[in-house]
Amino acid sequence: MVSVTFDSNVWEQIVDDDKRYQSTIYQSIFDRIKSGDIEPFFFEGLAVLESIPKKDRKEFFGNFKASISFQVDDDEPHVTEGSSAPGLTDYLQEVIPKALKLGFKFIHTPRIGAPSLNLPNQYKAKDSKYTLSERLDRTFDCLRFIESLGAGKARIHARLDSDSRRGIVNQTKEDESLSQKQYAKDVGEWVDGDAIAGHYGFGVDYFCTNDQAKGAGSSSIFHSDNLCKLSEKYDIKVISPAELLELIIESADS
Repeated sequence: MVSVTFDSNVWEQIVDDDKRYQSTIYQSIFDRIKSGDIEPFFFEGLAVLESIPKKDRKEFFGNFKASISFQVDDDEPHVTEGSSAPGLTDYLQEVIPKALKLGFKFIHTPRIGAPSLNLPNQYKAKDSKYTLSERLDRTFDCLRFIESLGAGKARIHARLDSDSRRGIVNQTKEDESLSQKQYAKDVGEWVDGDAIAGHYGFGVDYFCTNDQAKGAGSSSIFHSDNLCKLSEKYDIKVISPAELLELIIESADS
């Protein structure tokens, strides 16, 4: 069995009946998941992002408030509730349960204060390859490297008006340079970087995507130069659905 993190542009094609029936590749991957040849994962942050309309993303992050919790000795924790994660779109409400029924588990990158889904533990990836501490160390080591390339969250920090040390919320509030359209696109690059880092943290074998970084330039983590550097440093394997299927077939025949 191989473990695979599926990007949104792949997992939705696999679990959506109408889309899957249009492609033998996705149907075959679906069958391989059902048979146990593939252990499937997807990234929580992509579901959160896709539930925020592009025209609303700048306003959402500019007004975001983190939840705060503190506890003194054995007293009850004091919790100040922050912003809730956006409600899932109608489409995601339809297809995520299909993915979970098929065996998908959510991986995540624990950004402090970032919005997240309220998920039962049974739908979360387990720390089976590494301890929690090891997984977090791996995740954030990879994140720092991604951002050192100018990709991931570093892209949007660099393009907003104010100092990145002020944090994404304050930067967004003060920004007058990025349009809603460009901001939404840059947030997408941020989430792509977090997805790759979370994938590496959990030690999943392959990251499967149709993203070819078209129009994104060198600041996309999926740009060929950045993928080459990631592969050299962390042995992260990013493949297309066709390449994944070929790998599975070759493995079964050997």
